[in-house]
Amino acid sequence: MKKFLVALVFVVLLASPAVSDWYNWPEPEPEFIYARLQCTNREADSWRVWPAYYPNNPPWHHDYPDADEFVVALIHELTGIRVSPTSYKIVRLDSPDIFKYPFLYLSEPGFMTLNDKEIANLGEYIRRGGFIMADDFRTAEYLHGPEELEVLRYYLKKALPDRELVRLDVNNPIFHVFYDVDTLNMDPPYALPRKPEFWGLTDEHGNLQLVANYNNDLGDFWKYLDEGQKPLKDSTRAIRIGMNYFIYAMTH
Repeated sequence: MKKFLVALVFVVLLASPAVSDWYNWPEPEPEFIYARLQCTNREADSWRVWPAYYPNNPPWHHDYPDADEFVVALIHELTGIRVSPTSYKIVRLDSPDIFKYPFLYLSEPGFMTLNDKEIANLGEYIRRGGFIMADDFRTAEYLHGPEELEVLRYYLKKALPDRELVRLDVNNPIFHVFYDVDTLNMDPPYALPRKPEFWGLTDEHGNLQLVANYNNDLGDFWKYLDEGQKPLKDSTRAIRIGMNYFIYAMTH
């Protein structure tokens, strides 16, 4: 992957080749951890949809660790954020450990079936100013299950009754905080019946605290690019959007 990262960053930044010592990078105090949420899922339904994933790859775990490792390497190469090759981890939603991390990655929120403790922690995390990226979920037409955006909306409403999910457009500051994203008109990394949509949840000052990539999967873009399954041009926008999320989470 190291050779690939050097080539990738050269193209994305149109600048000098990336530093090649990533796997020996001495960063004793990283300032960012890519924390992936472990939460209660409808696992029986997921094994029906993805039987090959049984028993060690439930929905919250999808694309781990490939996408997590790759995106941390990209953060190192593309931004000034201090990270190390191990700046990613899994954290349980029902644990107080979530409050240590300003950024949380939530995979497959359409499969959530949260208990009371998880709902309480979800609300408290957002009220304290944390930032969540909800990724890899889609319309009911695809898996013939529930409308997955409504699953996310349901649990957010239980956790934060006074907040509302709203549709985001390209003018939102999150899409310009680091990279200037010119359009949100993109195709998902696999065949879906509808185009991607971006949704958000804000605080009382209008700052985003949750962004949801609906009918989309940025984690898949990152993983497939690392594995050589996607051309660079198809993944560049996903990379730029992701970098914007991380910078926004650390500065708002």
